Amino acid sequence: MASEARKATYHGNPFLGIFASTNNKHTLIPEDASGKFVEKACAALGTEAVMCNVSGTNLDGIYCVMNSRGIVLPKFDGGAAKAVREATGLEVLVSAERWNAHRNNVAVNDKGGIISEIIGARERKEMEDCLGVELVPMGIGRYKAVGALCVANNKGFLAHYATSEDEMEQLEGIFKVGGAKGSANTGTGFVAVCMLANDKGYVVGETTTAYEMGRVEDALGFLG
Repeated sequence: MASEARKATYHGNPFLGIFASTNNKHTLIPEDASGKFVEKACAALGTEAVMCNVSGTNLDGIYCVMNSRGIVLPKFDGGAAKAVREATGLEVLVSAERWNAHRNNVAVNDKGGIISEIIGARERKEMEDCLGVELVPMGIGRYKAVGALCVANNKGFLAHYATSEDEMEQLEGIFKVGGAKGSANTGTGFVAVCMLANDKGYVVGETTTAYEMGRVEDALGFLG
């Protein structure tokens, strides 16, 4: 797919990961999304759109974390849990965790995941049961919102450009795939808020440079 077909905005905003969330089959997209965005995102990802407003907002990407086994939503899900469960057939956890911007706090593929150290052990265990993987508490550099700093699929991962070599080694062991450091949207290290990715493809904010897209493709296993 041509590079421009993998670049988009959400009503002019290039931080796509704030608004949508995806796995290999479904992409959660807010109801106010344009038809152009829905078409471009689902074409790039090879997924079916699930139109819903998590917590009554258009911040599906911030509030939701998902893989091929399950989806974690916040307690105040605005009725999205039933619709998402019916549309995807996946396990859905409505988490009571007070730090409910789950995508900022968790990065996951189908092999493992990381979780912010601020999340309690009880909620972590419930998320693990829902997603079907172990979630390892850790920080990346000086940041606790580790989910915002890392995008993983089952072929690789992209981490914040300031991730240390020791942290990269730890991430490789957790996700059980190789990875690389990088950025998106012209220098943003919080890569998860800039893009959507799964095993079949990716879509990034339109301010992402060609060099950054090359790093994304290398890190997530789309070049081999």
